[in-house]
Amino acid sequence: MILPVKGEKKIWGGGRNWIILVFSLLLAFFMWSIMKLSASYSSYVRYRIEASTNIPGRSNTAVSTDVLVIGAKSTGFHIIQNLQGAQGNALLLDDVDVKHFHKYREDGDLFYLLPDNIRQKIQDALGADVKVETLATDTLFFVFPVQGNRKVAVVASSAIKYGKQFMPYSEILLKPDSVLIYGDEAVISNIHHVTTQAIKSNDTQHSLSGVVKLNPLKGVRFSQDEIFYSQEIGRFVEHTVNVPVTIGNAPSYANVAIVPQEVTIKYRQPFVGASAYSQQDFSVVVEYDEILRKDVVKPNVARMPEGILTIDMEPKFVECVL
Repeated sequence: MILPVKGEKKIWGGGRNWIILVFSLLLAFFMWSIMKLSASYSSYVRYRIEASTNIPGRSNTAVSTDVLVIGAKSTGFHIIQNLQGAQGNALLLDDVDVKHFHKYREDGDLFYLLPDNIRQKIQDALGADVKVETLATDTLFFVFPVQGNRKVAVVASSAIKYGKQFMPYSEILLKPDSVLIYGDEAVISNIHHVTTQAIKSNDTQHSLSGVVKLNPLKGVRFSQDEIFYSQEIGRFVEHTVNVPVTIGNAPSYANVAIVPQEVTIKYRQPFVGASAYSQQDFSVVVEYDEILRKDVVKPNVARMPEGILTIDMEPKFVECVL
């Protein structure tokens, strides 16, 4: 057993003081790093640009064939966490104005863009924590291949609920009522129409108008994504009238019994200027050649006044006996 020499002093108070010293040094280094990384620095970062635009008849998205070198200023934290780690990925630029793309050759798919013309787009894509100082690349090239296209109708999707005693005076009108669709021929050849998102309104008691988006289709883009719609809506009144059923194109010798001989027509018309019509204002007909083929026939309303919004008939079928 070794005994301490009398009068010997322990240096740094033993092992615990060493721990305190190391911890203090690490804490100081950490605080120094925080201060340094909180400061702003200039750095060069490199991105390929993925741009979307709307060049008629061509793909709407392309990635630049070369990289854009950006001189940017940001905090050390942001540079390490975002800019440096993101290099090699594509910087997304949506809805770049088509006027900024120029054909490199008239007969090719290659287009070029001058980054200085879309400097604000680049700044917005990098975010408020980054300040773009310089754009070291003066030209970027993109390949926008030709795509098939065809014109298709636009169909309105309605979720309109009308107020009591109110109804549409017209169908939903769309402007434009057709659009061009772009995509692979194998895909677009099977598309015959596109639909709008649901047009919604509750307890509607007035005419409607507005803008509605088209429902997206995978692998397909549209010449425009939004459609203007309108519909005339107003109050209605409802009337009923009994109308005799007549036979159309019957020979003089024909002898046909129709049961029942009259049908009840229920019709709606706009409240403003409404008037009740008589049976003479309507004509309900069954065709003789149809009677020859079957005993039970559906009559057709051959004539009715203008301005009627909807019409319904009961019964919907009559029996014809030769």
